[in-house]
Amino acid sequence: MATPLKQLQATGTVVIADTADFDDIARFQPSEGTTNPTLLFLAAQKPSYAALVDKALAYGRSLPATATADERLSATVDALAVQFGTQIYKLTGRVSTEVDVALSFDTPATVEAALRILKLYEAEGLARDRVRIKISATWEGIEAARILQRDHGVSCLVTVVFGLAQAVAAAEAGADAVAPYVGRIADWGKLNGVTDKDLGIETVSRIQNHLRKYGYRTQVMAASFRNVDQVRQLAGVDLLTAAPAILEAVEKETAPIVPALTAEAAKSASDEVLPPLAFNGNEAAFRWAFNSDACAVEKSADAMRRFYADTEKLKQLLATKL
Repeated sequence: MATPLKQLQATGTVVIADTADFDDIARFQPSEGTTNPTLLFLAAQKPSYAALVDKALAYGRSLPATATADERLSATVDALAVQFGTQIYKLTGRVSTEVDVALSFDTPATVEAALRILKLYEAEGLARDRVRIKISATWEGIEAARILQRDHGVSCLVTVVFGLAQAVAAAEAGADAVAPYVGRIADWGKLNGVTDKDLGIETVSRIQNHLRKYGYRTQVMAASFRNVDQVRQLAGVDLLTAAPAILEAVEKETAPIVPALTAEAAKSASDEVLPPLAFNGNEAAFRWAFNSDACAVEKSADAMRRFYADTEKLKQLLATKL
């Protein structure tokens, strides 16, 4: 009999380990890996990864003397992400790496940073089609994803997604994937009096079904899981990234894991159930729809602040070594 993780994969869901720990990645054999400032900060403190940190520091020191301290630190952070990402790629065959969240409201700077990261990967021998660039789901970030996908052939994962408006705008921009945060949406729901359902499951299911019904090629990468039940209720989502503790809990399940989301059900849903939504490049329409979703507004800002704080902690850690 197939293991629970194999059953999950049999529903059509690609499983990704949300960790930068190589042992955990090897254990779960995911089809893709990821890095973000939080994972990097935790991993960079482990003695076993000192060699990767040293390589990133060497890159930072190699920059011209004209580089400012901030430029050197930012470049070192990117180099560290690529060092970890390269090793993750060797275990999975694909990796996603996040652009500095501080650039979330600057389209040209996001594009420039993404291309710098790709050059670092290319120097490590990774082909461009093996790397996804993670960008925040702001209007400016989504526009950067549009440019990177259209003009540079760069695969983009629009992350920090907390509502349908963000997902639709990213899909219209041609992003390869969007990452809605199941657990954080559910947390917001509980704090705001939603007691009759899991708001995270409802929101991510709506995003997945909407994109399938209206024919977008953008995949949904469900993230930030709190428990196995959330995994069960989203079985069949395109991509699923979860922490090792969640994947371990899935492996201990005894009841079969069966499809909860299917393309057939999404495409047959009525317009009343899944009403059309489109922005067609209209920034004002997007901003109004986004602003009308309190969870998306509050949790997007919170997530970006958290990633920024972890990036700053990582910079401080590296600064003591530079």
